[in-house]
Amino acid sequence: MTATSLPVVDFGAYLNPESSPEQRHAVACALDEACCNLGCFYLINHGVPQELCDAVRDYGRQFFQLSMEEKRRHSVSSVFRGYLHFDDEFAKGKMHQCEKIGFYPPVNCYCAGNASDADATLPSAMPPTAPDVLGDQDSWPSNEFRAVTEEYQRHMMRLHEHLFEAVANGLGIDEAERRWMKHPVLSTQFTWYQALTEEDTKEDRVSMVPHADPCCFTFLNQDHEAESHQMLGCGGRWYSIKPLPGAFIVSTGSVFNLWTSDRYPETMRRVIHLSKEPLISVATFIEPSFDNVVKPLPEFAKFRNPAEYTPSMYGSHVLDVLNDYIDW
Repeated sequence: MTATSLPVVDFGAYLNPESSPEQRHAVACALDEACCNLGCFYLINHGVPQELCDAVRDYGRQFFQLSMEEKRRHSVSSVFRGYLHFDDEFAKGKMHQCEKIGFYPPVNCYCAGNASDADATLPSAMPPTAPDVLGDQDSWPSNEFRAVTEEYQRHMMRLHEHLFEAVANGLGIDEAERRWMKHPVLSTQFTWYQALTEEDTKEDRVSMVPHADPCCFTFLNQDHEAESHQMLGCGGRWYSIKPLPGAFIVSTGSVFNLWTSDRYPETMRRVIHLSKEPLISVATFIEPSFDNVVKPLPEFAKFRNPAEYTPSMYGSHVLDVLNDYIDW
């Protein structure tokens, strides 16, 4: 196993209102190059306060150190929300050797909530029209945990808005075509990794199985000591990702791969945690709304055979990925 350093994208000049158009363009080009070549990079000078990045990890660490009985109180009927222990979730025959707690907003305009054109003054518009396809709603461990996480999410959404603008500029996407990410959805997952045992390694178990996230971007905020996160590189080799203090590890997901007709790869990642010290990571996923149609953008549609892909709702795309990945 070889450790690797990813491309470093310094986002400071793009966020600085005093930067020149040339400086901002240089950042957009560096971002596009990083997304094209590996689909995974370090993002520094991103504008999210370091003390907040540390605090949200600390709250996650404190939660996972609670008793199993207390953690189980936050289990809900959902694979996206609430607490999950590795005994609960199978990925097509392989167990994740980790624990998670996830937070995902209610799914509206797809199979729950009100239709986008519903008259809010009518009584029929008040209750959800159908059960949420992703199951039960979030279960927050405490008000303090929620307050810090939601503050972190607000910063991450602002960062995404700037990052998406830079990506769209780097890709040369026409302003009129940027509507497909006008109302993105942000979700957060805390994951706790204990060291794999000798028996785990003999049985070829991993902390998190190989996967590509069904989203646009994944922002990973993790402890800086362990080289446990890995990405699949050229030739089918796995590379450990060296942590970089103060940086997010950002990877492109399957939606950007489809939108750009393979210009941006869908990054395959896994986790093998062998260190004695537990590892906490906080992943933020940026996605289209569930009722958004996923198809190649006009600028890139000519590079994909129309027969290769049928446009579909993003919600259907997510469920298809889950069906391929998880044993329900």
